[in-house]
Amino acid sequence: MSQPKVIVKVHFMDSSTRAFAIDANATADALLRTVIERIELREHQCFALFERKDNWERCLDPEERPAELQKAWAKEASPSQGSAPGEKTFEEPHFLFKKKIFIRDDEKEMEDPIAKHHLYIQAVSNVISSDYPCLPEEAIKLAGLQAHIVYGDYNATTFQPGFLTNTNDIRKFVPVHLINTKKPAEWEAAIFREHQKHHKKNKDEAKALYLGIVKRWPFYGTTFYPPCKSQNNGRKIPSKVIIGVNAEGILLLKPRDKACEREPISTHPFTEICSWASSSNTFAFEFGTNTEATKYTFATTQGAIIAQTIQTYIDILVDMLTNGADETTDSTATATSMGSEGEEGEV
Repeated sequence: MSQPKVIVKVHFMDSSTRAFAIDANATADALLRTVIERIELREHQCFALFERKDNWERCLDPEERPAELQKAWAKEASPSQGSAPGEKTFEEPHFLFKKKIFIRDDEKEMEDPIAKHHLYIQAVSNVISSDYPCLPEEAIKLAGLQAHIVYGDYNATTFQPGFLTNTNDIRKFVPVHLINTKKPAEWEAAIFREHQKHHKKNKDEAKALYLGIVKRWPFYGTTFYPPCKSQNNGRKIPSKVIIGVNAEGILLLKPRDKACEREPISTHPFTEICSWASSSNTFAFEFGTNTEATKYTFATTQGAIIAQTIQTYIDILVDMLTNGADETTDSTATATSMGSEGEEGEV
């Protein structure tokens, strides 16, 4: 007897969505495989499904059931979706498909047009949201490439003053931390001047150029977690910090200032991290040597998720050291997840 089907909508990093019919008891892993097959993604090992809720994200565990999560969202939703004036609003919960793990050697992904496209739209999202802060000159270069990818070759007849500003589309091309530093018409004129430089480039080439710029930035590939409170970590660590994790290690940063920038506090390469642990309300890690280590502890409900990301990167690095960098891609598919409360890890 066939099981009833449930319609699940998956969002992508360019705000597009696709609907998928799945069994009511289908797992997140089954949905992920369905998405990968439907979009014809060959190099899929570093991509994952996330639950985005209350403006934060978490990677779905393979055995979770998306249909049950959707039911839980419906129960949690208030009868009225409206908000009082001045009240902070949150987007509706949804599933998000994007890249989870970033490693330096991504040549195979860049050779897959579908993977390259998803890398590109994720980079654009991070640039526009200022998760990857940049200088105005860099923002204009990227916006010119983005305009070429979206609209094709520059045409003076089409791209008249007001083309981007009259519809407020200018905000889709300029990072949020920079948008108010110039008048909209100034941004538009600068973007179109840059756009003209890419005449006759194909879209794949333009996407590769865009990614080539962004990949040079220090925050590229970093997953940031909500601000958390420092717990007895001494004067060097502020009372509130942002934790970031990437292929190199753990980053501690100050929360965004008025310019939307995150100031680095310290960086801790995986080679210097001795251990880490999480509970339902904390995340902690030790760095230094086994005989002389320093421990940092933070109050956060994201502890298990942070630990899971670290464990995934550690598994990849261990596999690289054991089997060679050529097998890195395979290691990402079998990396161990660490998401249970109170679990610990060691390098």
